[in-house]
Amino acid sequence: MKRLHLFEFEDMPWFPAWLRDYGTDFLRAIADRADYYEQLIPVLLDALDRSRRSAFVDIAAGGGGGWEKILQRMIPLRPDMNVTLTDIFPNREAFAKLASRFPAHVTFCAYPVDALNVPSHLRGVRTQFMSFHHFRPRAAQRLLADAVVQRSPILVVEAQERNAFNLLKFLVLSPLCVWLLTPGIRPFRWKRILFTYFIPLIPAYLLWDGLVSVCRTYTSDEMLDLAYGADLDRSYIWEVGKAKGRLMPVSYLLGYPVERPGDR
Repeated sequence: MKRLHLFEFEDMPWFPAWLRDYGTDFLRAIADRADYYEQLIPVLLDALDRSRRSAFVDIAAGGGGGWEKILQRMIPLRPDMNVTLTDIFPNREAFAKLASRFPAHVTFCAYPVDALNVPSHLRGVRTQFMSFHHFRPRAAQRLLADAVVQRSPILVVEAQERNAFNLLKFLVLSPLCVWLLTPGIRPFRWKRILFTYFIPLIPAYLLWDGLVSVCRTYTSDEMLDLAYGADLDRSYIWEVGKAKGRLMPVSYLLGYPVERPGDR
């Protein structure tokens, strides 16, 4: 299936922030409920070990989906670990909620952070969960190049594949999941209920964005090609892999700097 870069409402600067936040709240809820990234814990630990760091910087973090389960599993193994959540459109309420649950391990940037130009003071293993597809190929390559220039290890994760089966699955399941999970999303908001069940803007925009996300998702080979294009000097080691999740396979691209004299 050829990659199509159609528009997503979530990417539009004019899109209402409250509606975007309600959408990323749902994506966080379903990521935590489905526990997409359980099988990635060894990869995350390996990324920390290879980088000799204890920090993650999550770029294009949305609502911070997936991190609650990741932290619950990783903190006993790496008590010194921490994560900083960032996004160009930060969901501050969701970030603050996660930080309140893990005050010693989670911080966040309340200001917009451009994934193509991450501030140099944000040091750690960069992670991207289900957001790499938001970037056109040239921008995606710039994103990886920014990590290479700053010698920041990076882990890109996608939890869907670009094929007709996934399009059909999203078409059928996306509205159903929104309707089922919304009552349990916290904090409770009457406005969220109104625009889910009575004026269904939230399920409609999430359905469109979900279908487009499938059409936009890069294959492992495409991610690897972008990585090599971003690293012409071959100063990084790049790996792609796939972990079997509970609901679907999770594909990833991991890149980390080749050691230079004096790195240790």
